[in-house]
Amino acid sequence: MGTNHRIHFGFLFHVNFYHAGLGDTNDDRGFGRDLARIRDILDILAKANNEGQPVRAAWDFENDYTLGRILPSLGPDVIDGVKTRLRERGDELLFSGKHAGLFAGMTGKELSFALHYKSNELGETSNVLRPEGDLFSPAIIGRLKKAGIEAVLLGNSNVGPNALSTVTKDLRKNTYVKYNPATYRHGNNSITVLPYYTPADFLEEGSLKKFLDSLHNKQLSGEIDGDVFVLVGADVRSPWWEDMEIRNIFRKSSGTEGLSGFIKALRKFDYIAYNTPTGYLKEHAPVSEISFAGDLAGGTSGDFSAYSELPYDRLIWTRIERARMGSRVYDHERVSDTLAQRIKLLSASEFGLFSPAPAKDRFAEMDRLSAEIQKIERKAINEKEMSMRTSGRQRLNNSAIGKHLYSRRKDDEERNSFIIMNPKGQRVVSFQLLIDSGQCPKIGTLVLECDECQIRSYTAVEMSKENGYVNSAFVVMRFAEAQGTYKIYYHFDRSDIPKEPHKPLIELKPEDHPVFHAEGAMKRLLEAQGKLKAAPPPSPDDGRRQAVANRIAEINSAQGVTRAKTLTSGGERDSYVISSPDQKLRIVISGMGATKGHIREVFYDDERIGDNQFLSSFVKSGGTVSEFTCEEIKDAELAGEGMGVTISGAVHAGGESAPGRYELQIIKTAALKGIDGILLHMDVTYPSLEGVGEAFLEEIAPLQISPQYRAGVSVIRRSFNGIVGDYPVSVFGKSVPGNENIASFNHQMTAGIVGAKGALSGILIGIPRTVLGGLAICPGRLLTDGEGQHLSLNPYGTYGIQSKKYPSESEGVLQKYADSFVNEKPINTAAAYSGVREKFCMCLAGFAGANPSEGQLLELSAFCDGAIICGDETGVIHPFEGDNVTLPRAYKEIPIGTDKREEHYNSKNIKTELAKFLSKKRR
Repeated sequence: MGTNHRIHFGFLFHVNFYHAGLGDTNDDRGFGRDLARIRDILDILAKANNEGQPVRAAWDFENDYTLGRILPSLGPDVIDGVKTRLRERGDELLFSGKHAGLFAGMTGKELSFALHYKSNELGETSNVLRPEGDLFSPAIIGRLKKAGIEAVLLGNSNVGPNALSTVTKDLRKNTYVKYNPATYRHGNNSITVLPYYTPADFLEEGSLKKFLDSLHNKQLSGEIDGDVFVLVGADVRSPWWEDMEIRNIFRKSSGTEGLSGFIKALRKFDYIAYNTPTGYLKEHAPVSEISFAGDLAGGTSGDFSAYSELPYDRLIWTRIERARMGSRVYDHERVSDTLAQRIKLLSASEFGLFSPAPAKDRFAEMDRLSAEIQKIERKAINEKEMSMRTSGRQRLNNSAIGKHLYSRRKDDEERNSFIIMNPKGQRVVSFQLLIDSGQCPKIGTLVLECDECQIRSYTAVEMSKENGYVNSAFVVMRFAEAQGTYKIYYHFDRSDIPKEPHKPLIELKPEDHPVFHAEGAMKRLLEAQGKLKAAPPPSPDDGRRQAVANRIAEINSAQGVTRAKTLTSGGERDSYVISSPDQKLRIVISGMGATKGHIREVFYDDERIGDNQFLSSFVKSGGTVSEFTCEEIKDAELAGEGMGVTISGAVHAGGESAPGRYELQIIKTAALKGIDGILLHMDVTYPSLEGVGEAFLEEIAPLQISPQYRAGVSVIRRSFNGIVGDYPVSVFGKSVPGNENIASFNHQMTAGIVGAKGALSGILIGIPRTVLGGLAICPGRLLTDGEGQHLSLNPYGTYGIQSKKYPSESEGVLQKYADSFVNEKPINTAAAYSGVREKFCMCLAGFAGANPSEGQLLELSAFCDGAIICGDETGVIHPFEGDNVTLPRAYKEIPIGTDKREEHYNSKNIKTELAKFLSKKRR
């Protein structure tokens, strides 16, 4: 009965000397601990081997910094030691990429390029991947398999944080499944996953000896009918490899002596076979199957929170996105000019684990590299535009004469213009423009035209001002036809200033041009000649008649929804109704009273999908939630077509040294007809808490969205290689009881699209990636009660430090010990918003049924990915390449930290509690 079954055992060591919060010195302010610990580990392993114990290990190294810069000069003995083990002791060198690659956040071309680094200073790697920080997405499985990766290692410990244990219980069906490879299936793709564990898992049994005896007894009894593989892994600097200093009376508690103690305990068992991942997989196929369509990470929270929710992260990521999108105009012809640099920037080490930003030297280097790739791609874009212009295949002449303060359209050569390159090939495009100072006093004066293709509709919103003039605008535009390029003419309609006398080049006669059809520039020309009388000023009666007509129209359009906007004696409106182009998505906003500026309710078709909690804006500090305070609500100012409201006011937080401000615009625009969406624009400055006692921000929610879906709720997300998928939020409670209520989760990367769906409909959030993008910028919150599931999505926000439950079998004793002595300190991402200003746009759209249509997703993707702009060198409009996030100066000057661990205030009691638990388990 299973007498021939073995327990295969192996160690897994992760080696990365690069730490964003530390420096480049061989001490506790740099990589001193890493270097010292890997030497200790090599000595312990060598001693065991020399004594006849065939211990084997798998290694994954960060290559660029650790193996390329530090170890050759300061640790050549480490390189020699690992090489010896690989050559003589049967150890395995795992694939990990060159720069601690953030593979989950890469595009297809980036991933293909990054997966070619299959050798380093130590030799050739195996075809088993151990991703940095357990950052993984099932959307990349197909690319991994194509590159020859046969298996992925992911953490599944009972004690968190780790990637798998909170999102699937399928690996805990029984002990045989838990300690064997599984097939990770996603759509038509699949890959082998080998789970690894930490010493906490066998300490929950009391000791390594008791843990292994329990496994082998199950093999002998037939409960486990086969081999198992216990792969125990952690960073080389992890305290799990050190003496835990747990004492029972006057002697050390058995099994807590660290790596040397574990190896000593293993000597006693003749049923142990030492192995590595590749060695085990050669003879053992997957025995189970798992499937989770969300994205996975370990970090400090078991998800993407610590890698993606800082304003700093978005500063760097947005520049990466601009370089990505810029390269699309020519990367079908040749390799992107910034591909290698982007791979270097796309390192998990550069986006975690820190708050509010990395140490100043690290910040400066990331700032420099990310700005540089923007410049390189801009140069490549301009060269591509020039080649198209001179090839004769495209009419892209950008020349212009003069910079006109108002329309002066005498002929084609006097019209300023810019080029839109549309690599997505859809009719909807979005982009951000930079406008020279002093040209655009109000956004409504901007006029955009296209002679070669009809513009069905466009809407432009102000992004920023300088000296009273608009100097940046976000534009969404819909054309009658999809083309690869568009030539856009622009001017500023300055009818508010006196026009200089102008003699037309062509004398016109009334009979040549019927004046009753004269519009735009022709109308102004005829007026200048005195051949067309200006329209008489409107009478008061006309204004009153128009106001009544507007109110009747609004009431009719809002019929069946709620009360339409009704003027009060004070000039305020009871409510505003903003709808999508097809009137399916309708948002009702309160215009007066205590709820002024708040969403009242939201409908999609006949379904009420939101109440007064649908959209919430707040910050939390000192345990107190402070909602954004609405001071004014008015009609939105915009260029082109559209209507909407602007809501503005103050942002306060307990303990603030300076308050913040916000301005939110909610706009109906026909430019989003193919998406049937509503445009949102937010400009928010968060209150500063610097220098005021010990107060700090705890939660940030500029636009928390909470739809009224209560059953079958799923989160939708789009991966960076373009795959749109969803996962049910019920997976958290099913995986670990207690996680039906989870204060923060982030398993949804945001390559433009994120959203939620219920039983009858869903809602999509479209994020323009080149305006303000990020890896996973929309954390979620889940509450489950008698009414069902209450999901909130928090784009551009964070829920700070939150906890979740892990499937611990020690009543939380080992989890408490790990959090206090082993795990990285939790990152308070919310504190990083103090004094920060962010400007962003979003598209909010609904859909009916189980999934959005392919057409809607294609147009929404085009809106999110954005178009490429080539500006006119002699004009006043240019592509915007500035930053939409402004960090306090202090964030760029954060001093180098230290690796020393502070003594936990309750360390004695925690260790005593663990000692009692271990003693009890051994009885």
